[in-house]
Amino acid sequence: MKKTLTLAIIVMMAAVIYLSSGCDKNKDPEVIEFIMAVDSISHPDTIPLGEVLEIRFYGVIGPNDCFEFSRFEPGFGDNLMEFTLYAKEIKRDDCKGGGQYLNGGGVGITDATAGEWEITVNQPDGIAPITSTIFVEE
Repeated sequence: MKKTLTLAIIVMMAAVIYLSSGCDKNKDPEVIEFIMAVDSISHPDTIPLGEVLEIRFYGVIGPNDCFEFSRFEPGFGDNLMEFTLYAKEIKRDDCKGGGQYLNGGGVGITDATAGEWEITVNQPDGIAPITSTIFVEE
């Protein structure tokens, strides 16, 4: 009886400790992907045909190291380049301060045809898209 009571107390204490820990160490953290706001872009005004067009993006990804750049989605049409940039927040309890920035991360376009191209960067709801143009010389 004494052994059974001791074992029951140990099991109860283990259950209380486990349930009061507040987090499941085996559970993957929740990840939330979102369209990030781009503050500005940079690129040359004109490039020769066949040259790589480099477009660089700038913006705040998030307020701490639980935020990171995720991906970008390009879209192309008749003399139109469209980009949507995504970031993600990884829900953790141990986020360290300090903003995370996209400081000139970019893309290189190799097959732009001659003529004027419009570049559009989509933004989150409520923020106007960034638009710009580049001329590809023959």
